[in-house]
Amino acid sequence: MHKRHKHDILVVLSLIGFAVSVYLATAHYLGYTPPCTVTKGCEEVLTSKYAYIFGLPLSVWGIVFYTGIIIASLLANHYRIWRKLLTLGLGLGAIAAVVFILLQFFVIKHVCQYCLITDFLAVILFIWDLNIEHRPYLPQEAV
Repeated sequence: MHKRHKHDILVVLSLIGFAVSVYLATAHYLGYTPPCTVTKGCEEVLTSKYAYIFGLPLSVWGIVFYTGIIIASLLANHYRIWRKLLTLGLGLGAIAAVVFILLQFFVIKHVCQYCLITDFLAVILFIWDLNIEHRPYLPQEAV
């Protein structure tokens, strides 16, 4: 698969994370908790003290994160610096996502299915990006 198509997959997966983040942010600002049909812990997670950074819900930060990843993914096909920024952003996002997953399971002791979707997407995106960028043993046209 060509590197450009691999970046397109990053965009598609990021659009899913963006959509989930918009849904959660909209729910927050409209004052309702999304129904948690699988995990039954959305309200506890989304209203916990860990659901905010600098006074903004994590869903807003998710919108910012996924927007940045979409832009960087589109530019990474043309500019080397954006490839590096993309990898850095995805690495930081994956670290944050793992922290948020651990908080849900071990501190809050409740799990939000929507939060898990965005968190797992951040980790998957980082792994996918490493697969794109760090395969020196393949010819350039194969990457």
